[in-house]
Amino acid sequence: MQGPGDDFKELVRSNTNLVDLVSEIVSLKPQHGGRQYVGLCPFHDDHNPSFFVYPDRQSYRCWVCEAGGDCFRWVMETEKVTFPEAVESLARRARLEIPKRARSNDQAGPSKTDTLAVVEWAANLMHTALRTGEQSAYAREYVKKRKLTEETVRNFRLGYHPENRQWFLEKARGRFTPAQLVAAGLIRERDNGLGYSAIDLADRLVFPIFDERGRIVAFGGRVLPGRNDKDRGKYWNSQESAIFQKRRMMYAFDRARDTIRRSKTAIVVEGYMDCIACHQAGVTNAVATLGTAMTEEHVRFLRRFAEKVVLVYDSDDAGQRAAERSISQFIAQDLDLRILNVPSGKDPADYLEEHSKDEFLKLTETASEAWEYKLQSVLKRSGNTSVAGRQQVLNQMVEFLATAPGMAGSVREDLILRNVCWRVQVDERVARQQLMELRDKNQKKPVSFQRNAVSKPVIVKAAPENALDRAERELLEIILTTPETIDVIRHKIGSDDFENTRHQRLLALCIDLWKEDGDLPELGRLIIAAESDSELLSLINAVVDSAEEKGIARLMSEQPNRPESTGGMPPHLERVLGPLLERREKRLNLVSKQLLAQTAQSGSELNDDTRDALRRLYNFRQSQMGHPSSLK
Repeated sequence: MQGPGDDFKELVRSNTNLVDLVSEIVSLKPQHGGRQYVGLCPFHDDHNPSFFVYPDRQSYRCWVCEAGGDCFRWVMETEKVTFPEAVESLARRARLEIPKRARSNDQAGPSKTDTLAVVEWAANLMHTALRTGEQSAYAREYVKKRKLTEETVRNFRLGYHPENRQWFLEKARGRFTPAQLVAAGLIRERDNGLGYSAIDLADRLVFPIFDERGRIVAFGGRVLPGRNDKDRGKYWNSQESAIFQKRRMMYAFDRARDTIRRSKTAIVVEGYMDCIACHQAGVTNAVATLGTAMTEEHVRFLRRFAEKVVLVYDSDDAGQRAAERSISQFIAQDLDLRILNVPSGKDPADYLEEHSKDEFLKLTETASEAWEYKLQSVLKRSGNTSVAGRQQVLNQMVEFLATAPGMAGSVREDLILRNVCWRVQVDERVARQQLMELRDKNQKKPVSFQRNAVSKPVIVKAAPENALDRAERELLEIILTTPETIDVIRHKIGSDDFENTRHQRLLALCIDLWKEDGDLPELGRLIIAAESDSELLSLINAVVDSAEEKGIARLMSEQPNRPESTGGMPPHLERVLGPLLERREKRLNLVSKQLLAQTAQSGSELNDDTRDALRRLYNFRQSQMGHPSSLK
């Protein structure tokens, strides 16, 4: 796929609001009157907001993991697409007409944009089939029986797939290729390579699955009671693909995001019908997992938007067991995690048929904290009226804390343990000793048996800066604050004089802009020239922020006491350049001495290579100490 032209790329950039784009995945809060926005970083397990978006710079940066970029890099990282596909995705989002471009012969399979178009086509096909198809009368009756309104069916784009398993292939003929249908997850290629087989959507009520941006990326299907429901799973979900990763995705999040952000509360139910019933009743902060148990990745995702998460389970035995299994995985998360069992053995959809939205919300507001729910469950099974019962309760709660990832030594663990000891009337010191011994025992087990072990991203810290590394950084701060100094600086220092490779790249970019294009390395021009390079954009943001914090603009406005001694150079620039020029001079002298020593040892005249090396050194010094234009 040929890349889009620079003019179109910049048109897309100028029509993309980066704050709105990032807000689809990260909950952002404005700071300094909207000059920057901050939230939890989506690229590492962030507990203290360290992710910043800068609207005026059209870029973002995390101060912990140093992820950075612009709108194109954001789409590339979050959607795992190529640069041309990111440009095309943002162009469609901005409703810009995409220039015609050639597709390379070696492109491997359909693009993500093409795949999304196929999935959208399939969703429209099934939605029409449900509403007007001759074969879908039974499905329409089931929808009415579940008391879903026409508006709900339309809003959630519910659909129906006829019993004909070749339906997609037949309908796509002349429009989409079988390879495109395979990429979209609508059919499968047979193992022997001979033809295609259907996925298990036939004669099911179909639930399109939307991503955070409201695009359909997959489907879920439910068998219709009394029709072909034997030996078939009740629910079927699309397999993961280039556009669909179920381990983090939440059903209806695109609709629930705004309410979650306002209320700071997310309600997580178990299935599509429960989630849709909640929204139909006005509980619009409800989401659901996609045929999987709640994962730590789900919790980390929701934590970017919500301060409280209420997990809603059926009140039968299976629901209670599912609730208990969830708790240990998430109890250590920096989140107010609550557990709710809907009363009377009902699921949320059944409950909302007989009760109001306010009654349901009152249930969620009074839901037990996760640790309290666990304790109450253990107390029901063991009791605390006998010594043996209290001992059993303590044993189970200590085991619960010992196996919960991330709990060791936390304030939350301390508070929970104190509450448990008070409830079962056990000395805290005894309980803490038991917890420590159990944790030590678990750590000595082979890793393969530690089922609750959770790998966390490792943040690689940069090595401490030395004085010369700081001088390189400060010179970049000067250039980005006062771009007009570049003509003076480039005659004093070149990128080869820097040791930090990241600093080298940025200085080279600044010099190239001035030498080749005649453009000052102003912030906006630099961000465009960085070509969505994450490392460069992260460094640019870091340099600008540190320059503002140090007041570089003020320092550069200071005038020299004796202008004739510095050629009008600002004192701060002279101070920063000093150690860098000294290091460069020492290097050159060392190289010169080494070359001359090698010649003396050989006992002969300078050979051509030595003369050439010395000539390059001389020319380098002359070019570096040339005659820059005067500062304005």
